[in-house]
Amino acid sequence: MIATLNLIRVPLIRSLVLIVLAGLASNAYADSREKRQKQDASSASDSYMGLSGQELWSNNCLRCHNIRPPTMYSNAQWDVIVHHMRVRANITGQEQRAIVEFLKSSK
Repeated sequence: MIATLNLIRVPLIRSLVLIVLAGLASNAYADSREKRQKQDASSASDSYMGLSGQELWSNNCLRCHNIRPPTMYSNAQWDVIVHHMRVRANITGQEQRAIVEFLKSSK
C-alpha cells in the first residue's frame, strides 16, 4: 500500500512543481513586457523633451536653413517638407507632428 502511494505521490508532486514554475515564468514574462512598454513610452517622451512645436522648428531648422515663415508653404507642402526633413534632421515622429502642428496653426 505504501509503495502504491509513493507511485502516485511522486508524479503528483512533479506536476505541481511544473505548474508552479510555469506560473512563475509567465508572471516574469508579463512583468518584463510591461517594463519594456513603459520604457518605450518614457523614451519617446524623453526625446521630445516637452519642447513646443515652435521650439522644435526653430532648434532643428535653423541648423541648416534660414527660418521660413509658416505662411510660405501650404499645409500639404509643410507635411511633405517636414516629413522629408525628419530623416535628414534626425527628429522623431512625435517631434515631426509637433512641428507640423505648429506650422499649420501659425497661419
